[in-house]
Amino acid sequence: MVITSEAIRSFKVQLQQAVIICSERCLFNSAKWACEILDGIKDELLDTKIPFTNNDVHLKVVSTYHTDYESSLPPLSEYEYNKYQFAKTLFQMRQFDRVRDVLGDSKSSKLYFLRLYARYLSGEKHKEELTQDILNSKEDNTAENPELNSIYEELSEDYEKDNLDAFTLYLYGIVLKRRKSSLKAATVLLKSIQAYEFNWSAWMELASLIENRKMFIDIQNLLNRNFRGSIMKNLFFTKLCIDLYQPIELFRTFMSPLHRYFPNSAYILSQCAILFYDNMEYNESLYFFEELRRLHPSRLEDMDIYSNLLHLRMAKDKLCILALECDRIDKYTPEACCVKANYYNLKGEIPESIEYFKRALKLNRSYLLAWILLGHDYIELKDTSVAIECYRRAISIDNRDYRAWYGLGQAFEVRKLPNEAVYYYQKATDFRPTDARMWKVLATCYGALGRGNDVEYCNRKAIICEDEVDSTATIQLGRIFQEMGKIHVAIPYYHKIWEQSNKLSNITDELAEISICLAKFAVNESNFSEAKKYANTALNSRYPYHEEARQILDRISENLH
Repeated sequence: MVITSEAIRSFKVQLQQAVIICSERCLFNSAKWACEILDGIKDELLDTKIPFTNNDVHLKVVSTYHTDYESSLPPLSEYEYNKYQFAKTLFQMRQFDRVRDVLGDSKSSKLYFLRLYARYLSGEKHKEELTQDILNSKEDNTAENPELNSIYEELSEDYEKDNLDAFTLYLYGIVLKRRKSSLKAATVLLKSIQAYEFNWSAWMELASLIENRKMFIDIQNLLNRNFRGSIMKNLFFTKLCIDLYQPIELFRTFMSPLHRYFPNSAYILSQCAILFYDNMEYNESLYFFEELRRLHPSRLEDMDIYSNLLHLRMAKDKLCILALECDRIDKYTPEACCVKANYYNLKGEIPESIEYFKRALKLNRSYLLAWILLGHDYIELKDTSVAIECYRRAISIDNRDYRAWYGLGQAFEVRKLPNEAVYYYQKATDFRPTDARMWKVLATCYGALGRGNDVEYCNRKAIICEDEVDSTATIQLGRIFQEMGKIHVAIPYYHKIWEQSNKLSNITDELAEISICLAKFAVNESNFSEAKKYANTALNSRYPYHEEARQILDRISENLH
């Protein structure tokens, strides 16, 4: 998808409106997400010629009731407006039960959503109070949101009458998802997105319902038909690529048009860092995390994953500094507790690590990463019963995470139960079919069961994965950095591919394109001998690479004479 600067300017306006519209409904995660995208936009796309907030031209993005979505709704009376402002203030103070008291049975669009959303969050708050004793005999793991059924009844009645707006549809989708009606939830969430495209929380709820590659393709086809030219759709697909462990090439297809327009966006930098981390490209992941820390030093989101990376690299000093920084910024957050837990684990102090993971889970019961890492801690202590419970809790939150399935396989392998381990490792390979590690552990289990043919098959798959990932990932890494304007970082990757492929007599278009890029970079660095070598490779290729190579060689000759 080609994105023009005009499309980006229109997208910018929609994001500015989204900050207002979502904030008005206390959807602070959606508002913050829109701000993070906007904050990283290129300076030349900003209007610096006139006072921005004191000009009627920009009324649509600075005045709530002039935004496109808000102006399409029935206007509020003064009575409703006063009630809404009171309720919103109480909501921001997390006094959810008082919001319900203030708004009564109002059906006015914005007040209706805020009333039911406050009830939903009040129910979540009461549920959390029943589940604070993590993995304790007093823990009520079956506790449900007590408000869920009454909210469902009210919303389903209005849904049948077609009386729900974009945001009440979003809430209805959440309720349906919690009631395990996944197909209907997806349908309702799509309707919500069609009614208002810029509520990122609705996209994320929809993403959580896409479980495999087939569903990914189905939703891709559906959105391509109904959201032509949508930049939000691109951002949604990049998130799905990470959630479903799709190839770097696919991620690049969706993300690369955005890199040049939002080079400093915290969200986009974090997604690149996570993608490379998941693909075990740890140097590249470290680059993006460090860039993220440099530009946004107080941002705690995704620092848990960064701490995982530092743990894997045995970077104890860096992890210690990160833990201290997170403590300084806000020690009472799940991410800060997780970072500290990783630090204690690296020091070999497993009981302290477990304590901090449990603190993280008390702050956020649905903290997927904490459940998985807590399971790993119990595996280290050889307490497989509790480890299995942790992994099962993780799967109940998101059954697409291969790490939880892999952890269950490990736990049963430690218990000397290879039959059960095989089942869980197979599930892990379903989600990570290109990960050689999954095939290797599966081969080991089949070996313990004496299933020689299966061992041979898994080992063959592992070899194929290692060979394919090596060259393909290297090319994609180079292209991502090149598209971000960081050609000096891309060049070593291209050179590696050129060295591997140049020995072949068949010059592919891919090799020719890489050779041209290397030659141009070498010319700019006045390294004419290297440039000539690269250009000669592309000289034997087809149009247009042959012509480009000839022009580079002519330019080299002129410089040498």
